[in-house]
Amino acid sequence: MDAPVRWALSVLGGPAGPSAEVELVKDRPWSRVWRIATASGPVWLKACPPLTRHEVLLLDALAGWEVPHALVPLAVEPDEGWILLPDGGPTVREVPLPPAAAARRWAEVLVGYARTQRATEAHADDLVALGVPDLRPATLPAVFAGLADRWAPEALAVLSRVSEEAAELTELGPSPTLQHDDLHDGNVFQRGGRPFDWGDACVGHPFASLLVALDVPELREGRAAAREAYLSAWPELADADAARAVELGVRLGRVTRAHSWERALEAWPDPPEDYRGAPGWWLRTLLD
Repeated sequence: MDAPVRWALSVLGGPAGPSAEVELVKDRPWSRVWRIATASGPVWLKACPPLTRHEVLLLDALAGWEVPHALVPLAVEPDEGWILLPDGGPTVREVPLPPAAAARRWAEVLVGYARTQRATEAHADDLVALGVPDLRPATLPAVFAGLADRWAPEALAVLSRVSEEAAELTELGPSPTLQHDDLHDGNVFQRGGRPFDWGDACVGHPFASLLVALDVPELREGRAAAREAYLSAWPELADADAARAVELGVRLGRVTRAHSWERALEAWPDPPEDYRGAPGWWLRTLLD
């Protein structure tokens, strides 16, 4: 029996002891996930390697800070990178709706997610101290330069533009927050609209999340309405500033996507051919 499973069963005890049904449902270089059947319903065990171990500390911290819309762990073992989570039910992707209803649902997801982000503004430094990657706008020129040097040297042609845009985004605001960086309909529970799978998360400009979040199938209709619903969480921003911050946040979000892909590939000895150049692909989109 795997060590994370032994730990989880010891935490659960009682009806979910050694005779509990345990199923490995995901085995990836950046995490392993088991479904554990208990008398009161399933729970989920996630084991994170060193490159994504910050997810365990992150979820534990969000629970301690009572951040809204965050899934509260049942137990954590931060030194090992293990976390035991309650069942969140089906994902948004698993519960299809007609286009208009789906768009309204996704707008509600974004409103809830914005509340999560606003609640973490005051904790940006704390999150970085926990190991969550620091990809705040001020860091992005140096991050971009390093990534481009390794993955897409031709993208260095836009380094000065990236530097200018990062400085403008810092000036526009809003403050850096927790940024999921892979907020799609397969990473959000239908019940409560709560995001999960925070392994790609970083501390960055909140609007960088919209790179992925406004491109989900849920938004075949109503993309503009979903965007406005999300932005309503920042009423202090003038409309023109908010629009420009979204434009820049989405554009520079390509740097954070390249960074998260690089972290994933570091743990993947033999990735599929389609994924091997993902960081470079994201960086080259900045040339468009």
